[in-house]
Amino acid sequence: MPVIEIKNLSKTFINKDSTVEALKNINFSVEKGDIYGIIGMSGAGKSTLVRCLNFLEIPTSGTVLVKDKDLSTLTAPELRKLRCNMGMIFQNFNLLMQNNVLDNVTFPLTIHGTRKQDARDKAMKLLQTVGLSEKALSYPAQLSGGQKQRVAIARALACDPEILLCDEATSALDPQTTQQILELLKKINRDTGITIIIITHSMNVVREICHSVAIVEKGEIVEDGLVEEIFTHPKSKAARRLIIEGKDPDQWENGEESVPSTLPEKLMENRRVRIVFSGTSSYEPVIANMILTFSSQVNILYADTKDVNGIARGEMILGLSTDSAIAEKQVSYLKERGLAVEDISGEASEGGA
Repeated sequence: MPVIEIKNLSKTFINKDSTVEALKNINFSVEKGDIYGIIGMSGAGKSTLVRCLNFLEIPTSGTVLVKDKDLSTLTAPELRKLRCNMGMIFQNFNLLMQNNVLDNVTFPLTIHGTRKQDARDKAMKLLQTVGLSEKALSYPAQLSGGQKQRVAIARALACDPEILLCDEATSALDPQTTQQILELLKKINRDTGITIIIITHSMNVVREICHSVAIVEKGEIVEDGLVEEIFTHPKSKAARRLIIEGKDPDQWENGEESVPSTLPEKLMENRRVRIVFSGTSSYEPVIANMILTFSSQVNILYADTKDVNGIARGEMILGLSTDSAIAEKQVSYLKERGLAVEDISGEASEGGA
Protein backbone atom coordinates (compact mmCIF):
# COMPACT_ATOMS: atom_id res chain seq x y z
CA MET A 1 0.00 0.00 0.00
CA PRO A 2 1.36 3.47 -0.86
CA VAL A 3 2.52 5.60 2.06
CA ILE A 4 2.03 8.72 -0.12
CA GLU A 5 -0.47 9.06 -2.94
CA ILE A 6 -0.84 12.16 -5.11
CA LYS A 7 -3.98 12.55 -7.24
CA ASN A 8 -4.53 15.24 -9.88
CA LEU A 9 -2.46 17.78 -7.95
CA SER A 10 -2.03 21.28 -9.38
CA LYS A 11 -0.52 24.42 -7.93
CA THR A 12 -1.00 27.90 -9.41
CA PHE A 13 0.69 31.04 -8.11
CA ILE A 14 -1.20 34.25 -8.86
CA ASN A 15 0.91 37.39 -8.73
CA LYS A 16 -0.01 40.98 -9.42
CA ASP A 17 1.08 40.82 -13.04
CA SER A 18 1.07 37.12 -13.87
CA THR A 19 -0.26 33.65 -13.21
CA VAL A 20 2.19 30.74 -12.97
CA GLU A 21 1.10 27.10 -13.20
CA ALA A 22 3.87 25.53 -11.14
CA LEU A 23 2.32 22.04 -11.11
CA LYS A 24 -0.20 20.54 -13.52
CA ASN A 25 -2.23 17.41 -12.84
CA ILE A 26 0.46 15.49 -10.93
CA ASN A 27 -0.24 11.82 -10.18
CA PHE A 28 2.12 9.34 -8.50
CA SER A 29 2.45 7.16 -5.43
CA VAL A 30 5.32 6.16 -3.16
CA GLU A 31 5.45 2.74 -1.55
CA LYS A 32 6.49 2.28 2.07
CA GLY A 33 10.26 1.84 2.40
CA ASP A 34 10.98 3.08 -1.13
CA ILE A 35 13.68 5.59 -2.08
CA TYR A 36 11.82 7.73 -4.63
CA GLY A 37 13.51 10.32 -6.80
CA ILE A 38 11.94 13.42 -8.36
CA ILE A 39 14.23 14.92 -11.01
CA GLY A 40 13.95 17.97 -13.23
CA MET A 41 15.61 21.22 -14.17
CA SER A 42 15.43 24.42 -12.09
CA GLY A 43 11.93 25.86 -12.28
CA ALA A 44 10.32 22.53 -13.19
CA GLY A 45 8.29 22.53 -9.97
CA LYS A 46 10.22 19.95 -7.93
CA SER A 47 10.55 21.98 -4.74
CA THR A 48 6.94 23.15 -4.94
CA LEU A 49 5.90 19.53 -5.29
CA VAL A 50 7.84 18.35 -2.25
CA ARG A 51 6.39 21.20 -0.16
CA CYS A 52 2.91 20.14 -1.22
CA LEU A 53 3.59 16.67 0.19
CA ASN A 54 3.46 18.04 3.74
CA PHE A 55 1.19 21.01 2.98
CA LEU A 56 3.83 23.64 3.55
CA GLU A 57 2.38 24.66 0.18
CA ILE A 58 -1.36 24.18 -0.16
CA PRO A 59 -2.24 22.75 -3.58
CA THR A 60 -4.66 24.73 -5.73
CA SER A 61 -6.46 21.48 -6.55
CA GLY A 62 -6.02 17.75 -6.17
CA THR A 63 -5.45 15.38 -3.29
CA VAL A 64 -2.46 14.51 -1.11
CA LEU A 65 -2.88 11.30 0.88
CA VAL A 66 -0.30 10.39 3.53
CA LYS A 67 -0.97 7.00 5.08
CA ASP A 68 -4.53 7.25 3.71
CA LYS A 69 -5.11 10.63 5.38
CA ASP A 70 -6.30 13.44 3.09
CA LEU A 71 -4.17 16.40 4.20
CA SER A 72 -6.83 18.91 3.11
CA THR A 73 -9.20 17.55 5.77
CA LEU A 74 -6.76 17.88 8.70
CA THR A 75 -6.88 20.63 11.30
CA ALA A 76 -3.81 22.77 11.99
CA PRO A 77 -2.82 20.68 15.08
CA GLU A 78 -3.31 17.47 13.08
CA LEU A 79 -1.11 18.83 10.29
CA ARG A 80 1.64 19.73 12.78
CA LYS A 81 1.49 16.21 14.17
CA LEU A 82 1.69 14.72 10.69
CA ARG A 83 4.71 16.89 9.81
CA CYS A 84 6.52 15.42 12.82
CA ASN A 85 6.22 12.13 10.96
CA MET A 86 7.82 13.68 7.84
CA GLY A 87 11.40 14.80 8.40
CA MET A 88 12.88 17.26 5.91
CA ILE A 89 16.45 17.95 4.74
CA PHE A 90 17.30 21.12 2.81
CA GLN A 91 19.99 22.10 0.32
CA ASN A 92 21.33 24.86 2.59
CA PHE A 93 21.23 22.79 5.81
CA ASN A 94 19.13 25.39 7.77
CA LEU A 95 21.05 24.84 11.00
CA LEU A 96 20.84 27.21 13.97
CA MET A 97 24.24 28.88 13.78
CA GLN A 98 24.19 30.07 17.40
CA ASN A 99 23.57 26.53 18.70
CA ASN A 100 26.09 23.72 18.85
CA VAL A 101 25.57 20.45 16.98
CA LEU A 102 23.95 18.68 19.93
CA ASP A 103 21.47 21.50 20.48
CA ASN A 104 20.61 21.58 16.78
CA VAL A 105 19.63 17.91 16.90
CA THR A 106 17.73 18.21 20.19
CA PHE A 107 15.79 21.28 18.99
CA PRO A 108 12.81 19.44 17.38
CA LEU A 109 12.60 17.12 20.37
CA THR A 110 12.48 19.90 22.97
CA ILE A 111 9.81 21.90 21.12
CA HIS A 112 7.66 18.76 21.15
CA GLY A 113 8.01 18.39 24.90
CA THR A 114 10.72 15.75 25.26
CA ARG A 115 12.60 15.96 28.56
CA LYS A 116 15.96 17.69 28.12
CA GLN A 117 18.08 14.72 29.20
CA ASP A 118 16.07 12.27 27.08
CA ALA A 119 16.44 14.61 24.09
CA ARG A 120 20.20 14.86 24.60
CA ASP A 121 20.55 11.07 24.95
CA LYS A 122 18.62 10.51 21.73
CA ALA A 123 20.53 13.23 19.91
CA MET A 124 23.84 11.63 20.85
CA LYS A 125 22.66 8.29 19.42
CA LEU A 126 21.64 10.00 16.20
CA LEU A 127 24.99 11.78 15.96
CA GLN A 128 26.66 8.40 16.35
CA THR A 129 24.45 7.06 13.53
CA VAL A 130 25.61 9.83 11.17
CA GLY A 131 29.24 9.57 12.33
CA LEU A 132 29.48 12.90 14.17
CA SER A 133 29.42 12.07 17.87
CA GLU A 134 32.83 13.73 18.33
CA LYS A 135 31.39 17.01 16.94
CA ALA A 136 28.54 17.28 19.45
CA LEU A 137 29.84 20.48 21.04
CA SER A 138 31.08 22.08 17.82
CA TYR A 139 29.19 24.90 16.09
CA PRO A 140 27.98 24.81 12.45
CA ALA A 141 30.59 27.38 11.41
CA GLN A 142 33.28 24.89 12.45
CA LEU A 143 31.92 22.10 10.20
CA SER A 144 32.41 21.18 6.56
CA GLY A 145 29.44 21.09 4.17
CA GLY A 146 29.16 17.33 4.45
CA GLN A 147 29.26 17.47 8.25
CA LYS A 148 26.54 20.14 8.27
CA GLN A 149 24.34 17.93 6.12
CA ARG A 150 24.92 15.00 8.47
CA VAL A 151 23.74 17.18 11.35
CA ALA A 152 20.68 18.11 9.29
CA ILE A 153 19.97 14.43 8.68
CA ALA A 154 20.29 13.64 12.39
CA ARG A 155 17.92 16.51 13.21
CA ALA A 156 15.41 15.32 10.59
CA LEU A 157 15.43 11.84 12.17
CA ALA A 158 15.02 13.12 15.73
CA CYS A 159 11.24 12.60 15.91
CA ASP A 160 11.39 9.11 14.35
CA PRO A 161 9.68 10.05 11.09
CA GLU A 162 8.39 7.38 8.74
CA ILE A 163 9.05 9.62 5.72
CA LEU A 164 12.15 11.69 4.92
CA LEU A 165 11.93 14.49 2.35
CA CYS A 166 15.25 15.61 0.84
CA ASP A 167 15.10 18.84 -1.16
CA GLU A 168 18.33 19.05 -3.22
CA ALA A 169 20.15 17.69 -0.17
CA THR A 170 23.42 17.04 -2.03
CA SER A 171 23.53 19.81 -4.64
CA ALA A 172 25.77 22.07 -2.51
CA LEU A 173 28.30 19.27 -1.89
CA ASP A 174 31.35 18.07 -3.79
CA PRO A 175 31.14 14.65 -5.53
CA GLN A 176 33.00 12.71 -2.83
CA THR A 177 30.88 14.18 -0.02
CA THR A 178 27.73 13.61 -2.09
CA GLN A 179 28.65 9.94 -2.36
CA GLN A 180 29.14 9.72 1.42
CA ILE A 181 25.75 11.34 2.11
CA LEU A 182 24.01 9.01 -0.36
CA GLU A 183 25.63 5.99 1.29
CA LEU A 184 24.41 7.27 4.66
CA LEU A 185 20.85 7.70 3.37
CA LYS A 186 20.90 4.19 1.90
CA LYS A 187 22.10 2.78 5.22
CA ILE A 188 19.37 4.63 7.13
CA ASN A 189 16.75 3.35 4.69
CA ARG A 190 18.10 -0.19 4.98
CA ASP A 191 18.34 -0.15 8.78
CA THR A 192 15.08 1.64 9.62
CA GLY A 193 12.79 1.08 6.63
CA ILE A 194 12.14 4.82 6.39
CA THR A 195 10.61 6.02 3.12
CA ILE A 196 12.85 8.60 1.41
CA ILE A 197 11.84 11.08 -1.30
CA ILE A 198 14.75 12.84 -2.99
CA ILE A 199 14.37 16.01 -5.04
CA THR A 200 17.37 16.40 -7.34
CA HIS A 201 18.63 17.69 -10.67
CA SER A 202 21.30 14.99 -10.92
CA MET A 203 20.72 11.70 -12.71
CA ASN A 204 23.81 10.34 -10.94
CA VAL A 205 21.99 10.72 -7.61
CA VAL A 206 18.92 8.95 -8.98
CA ARG A 207 20.96 6.06 -10.40
CA GLU A 208 22.98 5.71 -7.21
CA ILE A 209 20.23 5.59 -4.61
CA CYS A 210 16.66 5.60 -5.95
CA HIS A 211 14.45 2.59 -6.65
CA SER A 212 11.77 4.65 -8.43
CA VAL A 213 11.78 8.05 -10.11
CA ALA A 214 9.46 10.69 -11.55
CA ILE A 215 10.78 13.05 -14.22
CA VAL A 216 9.27 16.53 -13.98
CA GLU A 217 9.30 19.00 -16.86
CA LYS A 218 7.44 22.33 -16.90
CA GLY A 219 5.29 21.35 -13.94
CA GLU A 220 4.24 17.96 -15.29
CA ILE A 221 5.41 14.40 -14.72
CA VAL A 222 6.48 13.22 -18.16
CA GLU A 223 7.61 9.74 -17.06
CA ASP A 224 7.75 7.71 -13.88
CA GLY A 225 8.56 4.17 -12.83
CA LEU A 226 11.40 1.97 -11.66
CA VAL A 227 14.83 3.53 -12.22
CA GLU A 228 16.13 0.35 -13.84
CA GLU A 229 13.19 0.21 -16.27
CA ILE A 230 13.49 3.87 -17.26
CA PHE A 231 17.26 3.49 -17.67
CA THR A 232 16.73 0.49 -19.95
CA HIS A 233 13.68 1.79 -21.87
CA PRO A 234 13.39 5.60 -21.64
CA LYS A 235 10.20 6.74 -23.37
CA SER A 236 9.81 10.48 -22.86
CA LYS A 237 12.05 13.07 -24.50
CA ALA A 238 13.18 14.21 -21.03
CA ALA A 239 14.15 10.67 -19.99
CA ARG A 240 16.06 10.18 -23.23
CA ARG A 241 17.99 13.40 -22.58
CA LEU A 242 18.94 12.08 -19.16
CA ILE A 243 19.72 8.51 -20.14
CA ILE A 244 20.80 8.47 -23.78
CA GLU A 245 22.34 11.90 -24.19
CA GLY A 246 23.75 11.87 -20.66
CA LYS A 247 22.52 15.40 -19.95
CA ASP A 248 21.41 16.45 -16.49
CA PRO A 249 18.44 18.88 -16.47
CA ASP A 250 20.59 21.99 -16.15
CA GLN A 251 21.95 21.18 -19.65
CA TRP A 252 18.56 20.66 -21.31
CA GLU A 253 18.26 24.10 -22.84
CA ASN A 254 21.80 24.80 -23.98
CA GLY A 255 21.39 23.05 -27.30
CA GLU A 256 24.59 21.00 -26.96
CA GLU A 257 24.80 17.78 -28.93
CA SER A 258 26.39 14.71 -27.42
CA VAL A 259 27.48 13.11 -30.67
CA PRO A 260 30.91 14.56 -31.57
CA SER A 261 30.60 16.93 -34.52
CA THR A 262 33.63 15.23 -36.10
CA LEU A 263 31.73 12.00 -36.81
CA PRO A 264 31.73 11.30 -40.56
CA GLU A 265 28.46 12.20 -42.26
CA LYS A 266 28.13 8.65 -43.56
CA LEU A 267 28.30 7.33 -40.01
CA MET A 268 25.46 9.61 -38.96
CA GLU A 269 23.29 8.05 -41.70
CA ASN A 270 23.58 4.53 -40.25
CA ARG A 271 20.77 3.06 -38.23
CA ARG A 272 21.71 3.73 -34.65
CA VAL A 273 20.60 1.79 -31.59
CA ARG A 274 21.31 1.95 -27.88
CA ILE A 275 21.82 -1.41 -26.18
CA VAL A 276 21.94 -2.17 -22.46
CA PHE A 277 23.79 -5.19 -21.10
CA SER A 278 22.39 -7.02 -18.10
CA GLY A 279 22.63 -10.49 -16.62
CA THR A 280 24.25 -13.16 -18.77
CA SER A 281 24.40 -10.89 -21.85
CA SER A 282 27.51 -9.25 -20.44
CA TYR A 283 29.46 -12.54 -20.63
CA GLU A 284 29.06 -13.12 -24.39
CA PRO A 285 31.10 -11.19 -27.00
CA VAL A 286 27.80 -10.18 -28.62
CA ILE A 287 29.14 -7.44 -30.91
CA ALA A 288 32.04 -9.51 -32.21
CA ASN A 289 29.77 -12.50 -32.85
CA MET A 290 27.23 -10.29 -34.64
CA ILE A 291 29.91 -8.93 -36.98
CA LEU A 292 31.01 -12.48 -37.81
CA THR A 293 27.43 -13.66 -38.30
CA PHE A 294 26.40 -10.94 -40.75
CA SER A 295 29.84 -10.05 -42.20
CA SER A 296 28.88 -6.42 -41.80
CA GLN A 297 30.72 -3.63 -40.01
CA VAL A 298 29.32 -2.24 -36.73
CA ASN A 299 30.52 1.10 -35.39
CA ILE A 300 30.67 1.67 -31.62
CA LEU A 301 29.74 5.34 -31.24
CA TYR A 302 29.65 5.33 -27.45
CA ALA A 303 30.20 2.90 -24.58
CA ASP A 304 29.99 3.28 -20.81
CA THR A 305 29.09 1.51 -17.59
CA LYS A 306 26.61 3.12 -15.22
CA ASP A 307 25.83 2.16 -11.64
CA VAL A 308 22.05 1.77 -11.44
CA ASN A 309 20.89 1.25 -7.87
CA GLY A 310 24.05 -0.62 -6.96
CA ILE A 311 24.17 -2.77 -10.13
CA ALA A 312 26.61 -2.09 -12.97
CA ARG A 313 24.80 -1.68 -16.30
CA GLY A 314 26.80 -1.53 -19.51
CA GLU A 315 25.44 0.52 -22.41
CA MET A 316 26.54 1.14 -26.00
CA ILE A 317 25.37 3.18 -28.93
CA LEU A 318 25.99 1.35 -32.19
CA GLY A 319 25.94 2.37 -35.81
CA LEU A 320 24.54 -0.65 -37.67
CA SER A 321 24.74 -1.63 -41.30
CA THR A 322 23.69 0.86 -43.96
CA ASP A 323 21.76 -2.02 -45.54
CA SER A 324 18.34 -1.76 -43.89
CA ALA A 325 17.61 -5.48 -44.21
CA ILE A 326 20.87 -6.44 -42.52
CA ALA A 327 20.36 -3.73 -39.86
CA GLU A 328 16.94 -5.21 -39.06
CA LYS A 329 18.50 -8.68 -38.67
CA GLN A 330 21.20 -7.18 -36.40
CA VAL A 331 18.53 -5.67 -34.14
CA SER A 332 16.74 -9.04 -33.93
CA TYR A 333 20.07 -10.74 -33.16
CA LEU A 334 20.71 -8.37 -30.25
CA LYS A 335 17.21 -8.81 -28.82
CA GLU A 336 17.43 -12.60 -29.05
CA ARG A 337 20.48 -12.43 -26.78
CA GLY A 338 18.59 -10.65 -24.04
CA LEU A 339 19.80 -7.11 -24.67
CA ALA A 340 17.51 -4.13 -24.34
CA VAL A 341 17.55 -2.32 -27.68
CA GLU A 342 16.38 1.26 -28.27
CA ASP A 343 16.25 2.63 -31.82
CA ILE A 344 17.61 6.20 -31.72
CA SER A 345 18.21 6.79 -35.42
CA GLY A 346 15.81 9.70 -35.62
CA GLU A 347 17.37 11.71 -32.80
CA ALA A 348 19.85 14.50 -33.33
CA SER A 349 22.08 13.87 -30.34
CA GLU A 350 22.58 10.34 -29.15
CA GLY A 351 26.16 10.05 -28.04
CA GLY A 352 27.14 10.14 -24.42
CA ALA A 353 28.27 12.61 -21.92
